[in-house]
Parts: sequence; C-alpha cells; structure tokens
Amino acid sequence: MKRFLPVLGALVLLVAVVGAVVWQRPETSPEAIASGDVVLQHADGSVLWRSGQQETPLVRQVLRELVAVGTSLDQLRDAGGALVVTTIDSKAQAGATEVVRQLASGRPASITAVDPANGGVRAYVPGTDPAVDYAGGVVREAGEAARPFGSVALMRAAGVPESAEVEGGRTKLLATDAALLRPLDVATAYATFAADGTHHDTHFITHVTEAGGKTLYRAVTAGKSVLGVDPGRSKEFAARVNEELRAGSLCDTYAEAACLPVEVKDGDVVRHAWMIAYTPRLSIVVFVGAESGVEVQSRPVTGTGLPYDVLRSFQEKLTTW
Repeated sequence: MKRFLPVLGALVLLVAVVGAVVWQRPETSPEAIASGDVVLQHADGSVLWRSGQQETPLVRQVLRELVAVGTSLDQLRDAGGALVVTTIDSKAQAGATEVVRQLASGRPASITAVDPANGGVRAYVPGTDPAVDYAGGVVREAGEAARPFGSVALMRAAGVPESAEVEGGRTKLLATDAALLRPLDVATAYATFAADGTHHDTHFITHVTEAGGKTLYRAVTAGKSVLGVDPGRSKEFAARVNEELRAGSLCDTYAEAACLPVEVKDGDVVRHAWMIAYTPRLSIVVFVGAESGVEVQSRPVTGTGLPYDVLRSFQEKLTTW
C-alpha cells in the first residue's frame, strides 16, 4: 500500500496537469473551430474577430487580403471554417486605439504601424468612425512626405501601388505631381527606408489554417532591394535619407529613430498633417485631418502639434520601438 500511494499521487498530478493544459488550450485552435466558423486572430493568438460579428475597417482589410491570396470568407465558411492568423499585435493595436480615442476623437485621424523586417501590419487604427477607414480607405495629398523618394518610380518600388480601392472605387495614387497616398502607403514606403532599402510586401495575414489543421496559405516575407540598381546602392540611398531624418530633434530621445513632420496647406491653412517616425523595428504614420467644423480640443493640427502628441503617446505604449 505504501508503494501504491506515491504512484497514485503521481497519476493524480499528471491528470491534473494534462487537464489544465487542455482546459487552457486556445478556444480558437483549428480543432475547436465550429463548422463554418471563420476566426481572425491577433499575432499572439487572441481573438480579433469571428464571422457573424460586425466588420470593422481592419477586418475588411483582412478579408480583402484573403481574396487577393486566392480565397474568401465565403469559401472558407463553405469548406467548414478556418483560422486566419493576422500580423496585428494586440497590445500595439489596443494602445493605438486608446490614443486615437483620447487625443483625436471627432477628427479624421489614424495610426498605422508596419514592421520593416517583414512587412507585417502591427497596428491599424483607422479612426473612431467605423464607417470610414482613415488608414487605408482614403487618400490625401502626400506633400513633403513624398520628397525623400525623389521620384514616383522610387515610391512605386518602395511599395506604393499605382492604384488602390478607395471609397468604393479604384483610385490612381501616383498619377499626378501631387502624390495622393493612404496612410498605409506612407507607412509601407518608409518601412523600406527603415529596412535599409529593402522592401517587404505589406500584409495583414500570416497564415490561414482550415478546421482540420491543414495550412491553406502562408505569407511569403522575403525582401528585395528596391532603391537602387543593386543592393549596395539601395542601402546607400536609404542611409542618406535616414541620416537626414535622424538629424532632427523630434525623435532624438529614441535610439535609431527618424522623424518627419509634414503639413499640407491651402495657403496658410493646414488641411491635414502627417507625422512619420520609424526605427528598424517599426514604421509608424500618424494622419490627422483639419477639416473645418471640428471643435479643437487639443493642440493644433500641425506636423509638430496634435499628430506629434498622438505619436509620442503611442510610442509610450509600445513594448519595443
């Protein structure tokens, strides 16, 4: 009996440990997906969205990317359901959401953050109006944000598409001298500078797994040098831009950070402003519009005003920057 008790105790402990592991298994593991259910996850495995819930602008971006990679929400439902793992960092997303609500509520505003090392979108907060996507669904004049590239050709090479779906239709982005860009395009382009001239395709989806556990899609994150005729010249061009943008004082409290405040005006009146900041780990773009009729509750919409406040507040919420 004495020999049996320790063995029994060990068995009880083993059952308890296994039970705890099973109980703690994420509800949205491939095996746990209900038939026909499609679940979007943050990068850490927490739930971002489940089919049947309201589609936010971020969710619509992910669903459009599903179509672009050869499937769709309806196809995944018909196939029995799927798990879609996104690139979105849950903590960065929550932090950006809080900052936009606190500092820019009521204004056209957004925060977009892209990982220069692989092109993954880490945070995508397109404002506080769920009907309007101020990160990837509107275009605004780029102004001085386009200057470091020197040419339209280099902007296309750095990841800015010739056209994009904007407000229900296709819009040409680089058809005129005054480049019309989405905040997502600006974050993508500057991520190329942050990666020393290497561009990685910007994407929202890491991989898609069917309910049975089979991987249906996995993003390819290989990069290519795009700012010169060869990798050496591409890196050299990026280094010159990085040196110039790191010379200012706006981001000097952050090692390796480069900053560029941009105002776009009609005469002396600011229409909108961009605050661009990046390190080798993250490319961040803050957009704030200055449309008339919006009561000013904070600093003015200038490059070093409200957009800069939004940027700094977001940076303070990041675990890595």
